[in-house]
Amino acid sequence: MKCYFKETAVLLFCVAVFLISCGKKQEDKNHLNIAVSSYVPYTFAKSVLGNLANLTLLISPGTEAHAFEPTPKTIKDLKQAQVFFYTSNFLEPWALKLDRKAVMLAKNLPQVLPTDPHVWMSFDNAETMAQNLANYIIKIRPNFETRIKQNMIAFFSEINSLKFLYSDILPTCKNRTIYHIGHLAFGYIARDYNLEFKALFSADMDQEPSAKEIAELVKAIKDNKVKYIFSEEQLNPALALTISQETGAQILMLNTIEGISKEDFMEGKTYQTLMLENLKNLAVGLECKRQ
Repeated sequence: MKCYFKETAVLLFCVAVFLISCGKKQEDKNHLNIAVSSYVPYTFAKSVLGNLANLTLLISPGTEAHAFEPTPKTIKDLKQAQVFFYTSNFLEPWALKLDRKAVMLAKNLPQVLPTDPHVWMSFDNAETMAQNLANYIIKIRPNFETRIKQNMIAFFSEINSLKFLYSDILPTCKNRTIYHIGHLAFGYIARDYNLEFKALFSADMDQEPSAKEIAELVKAIKDNKVKYIFSEEQLNPALALTISQETGAQILMLNTIEGISKEDFMEGKTYQTLMLENLKNLAVGLECKRQ
């Protein structure tokens, strides 16, 4: 009798181990832990994957993306991830140093400006980057394909709506110059919609504007009787406020999307919603007929 119970206990233990291992395999098959460098790959992954994956944002909300330096927590988060997406080698040179298998999204882009690495500001590029992400995940998780394709249809529909709105509104603007107290991040918008873009900082924020450059910009704002200037939420507002006070121009915000405030993150703002907000502010600041 004792032998019978012993054998039964062993059998039950083996069955339990088998079921647990099957459960783990099933869980691995149907879910992914993904690390993303900045908010750009994060928002694309969110749109493409929905709830198919757990996303870990390495550059936390409220952090200046250009000033980011990997920490021990970054290493820990990467070890727990099965996939690591980043934007580009120019913007995130640290990505491949941390993970040689990291997947860059800015590949085979239809539009590239050599002076502006913020490639996602082109809607065509944004579509390609999202498609690159989708293709990679489908390759390693074929069972995700149907859901991903459904999400991509919705994403492309929203991007096409943005393309229509930008093309409909921006050509009606009275003013054609964006005076930006920020960095060179909106060159694609300027190029695509026949605008002039004047920024105080360089593309990667590594060079502070000189007193002469600031004075020249202030003079241009005054001479052209500019009513609105633009800045970025992730930057120290002191310089924009000083120029605003000196020129009388009001400040409107533009979002580069590579970094995001804690408030916007908690509200779940996407690439699509942030680009719509950018358009609304551009329409006001450039005095467009259609707003």
